[in-house]
Amino acid sequence: MDSNLLGTSSWVLLGALALGALAKPQLGCTAHSQNTMPTDTTLTQAESDLLTDIGPMVVAPTLEQFRTDVVALREALVAWRDGSARENARDPFLAAMLSWQQAEVLQIGPAAQSVSATGGADLRDEIYSWPTVNPCRVDQKTVAGEWTDAGYFEANLVNSYGMDAIGHLLFAPRDDNACPSQVDINDDGTWEALGPEGVDASRADFAVALVDHVLQSADELLDAWSPAGGDFGTKLAEPGTGDSPFLTEQSALEAVYVGLFYLEIMVKDRKLAEPLGLGDCSDDCASRTEGAGLGVSTAWVAANLRGFRLAFTGGEGGGFDDLLAEQGHSELADRMIANTDAAIALADGLGPYDELVVHHAAAAQSLYDAVKAVTDDLKGDFATVMSLQVPSEAAGDND
Repeated sequence: MDSNLLGTSSWVLLGALALGALAKPQLGCTAHSQNTMPTDTTLTQAESDLLTDIGPMVVAPTLEQFRTDVVALREALVAWRDGSARENARDPFLAAMLSWQQAEVLQIGPAAQSVSATGGADLRDEIYSWPTVNPCRVDQKTVAGEWTDAGYFEANLVNSYGMDAIGHLLFAPRDDNACPSQVDINDDGTWEALGPEGVDASRADFAVALVDHVLQSADELLDAWSPAGGDFGTKLAEPGTGDSPFLTEQSALEAVYVGLFYLEIMVKDRKLAEPLGLGDCSDDCASRTEGAGLGVSTAWVAANLRGFRLAFTGGEGGGFDDLLAEQGHSELADRMIANTDAAIALADGLGPYDELVVHHAAAAQSLYDAVKAVTDDLKGDFATVMSLQVPSEAAGDND
């Protein structure tokens, strides 16, 4: 079986996962837990616009589009369970993943990790946990049928559910699994006993249970931002007041800024550098490509870049570009937007990244360089003029 289906299993991350991603959605660490004395906060107009608009004009519309696509995916998965061909659910899955890739850059508050982010509730990992994936584990669960048990999602690691697991169920070879021969489902014959039709039926049932959990998590995330729910947008927009977990405008701005570093830490370093053989990879690097074998890897990178651009500019609302202009640095804002647009155009014109790194390394390198042009400014001039703290994961990255 080709275990590169949705990226290789990230066993190294499982230790950290037990502390971080295993924690189920609940309000994470906050600034108030570290300092109970609020600091007076005075926002400039551009700062106020950015923090006010990021929720209703950037995060909410992006999540609403994803939810719409997940509903369509659920309909397709139910049809598969009821006898439709598995292939008919693949395009709805890819459509939902494309909209989620834009949301990946918006790991602010509830979507972010509870152990590190103000207001973090781990909801991103409940929906999609790449690169922490384990296709073999998904196949084991397919045989065990445990998804019907109460508490399944609380009792299992995120590498056995989520959008990545649904993708494996949809694209894995029909008659094979991702596990070595010594793993129980192969060693004891339970996989073979299911037979191709039994495997297909179990995968379809499992996929419906997984998409229901994704939909539930998407609803929780939307509710967390909704004025009628957790109202995180207002808490972000009004630091130092009421029950906002942000004591100062600087801490609120940095929460949005840290979200942008998905482009540096995950896109540049994980999605592009490692498959290209840069950084922590020396063997079979192409297999580390996100979505390897699906033909969508560069499209997903382009979607990440579009999400970054939306978060940076605020869409039709206030953004960091307006804040830079207010402080007399319009040329830096223009450069970052132009470099982002150039990287999007390049990604849109390239083939699958796992094929590029093997057959057209120069083209793969050009995409890496294009994204790096954006992230160099993000952690360089932008951080300096805005007096923002570069996340520790990227602080020592000199490439």
